[in-house]
Amino acid sequence: TKEQISTSYHVGIDFASTAQAPIVVSNPGKVVFADFNGIYGNMPVVDHGMGLFTIYGHCTDIFFQAGSEIAAKEKIATTGVSGLALGDHLHFGILVQGVEVIPQEWMDKQWIKLNIDDVFASAKQAIGVK
Repeated sequence: TKEQISTSYHVGIDFASTAQAPIVVSNPGKVVFADFNGIYGNMPVVDHGMGLFTIYGHCTDIFFQAGSEIAAKEKIATTGVSGLALGDHLHFGILVQGVEVIPQEWMDKQWIKLNIDDVFASAKQAIGVK
């Protein structure tokens, strides 16, 4: 008989590129981790506030240390094959309150409007905040 041992999911998105291509951060924030992290290899993590974090996995070089502030579009690292990677690429992930979410949704302006902006507006209206 077959017994299931474990399951895993690949929630982030992989971007293939030329070897050691520059990686820029999506938005400003604070680097809260910049070190080796198992299957993700060399991986900076940026805290963008309100529980929103981005991760950049499999990097060759990381140019910021934990505790550093970083501006949008700044080069944080280069792509690579560190960790469990079969080719040079970036594994990009987004976490909300520590839970991985689907990055493609967060890159869609219409999805953001319907699932974030409209929800916040409705909540503000419900509690009487302008």
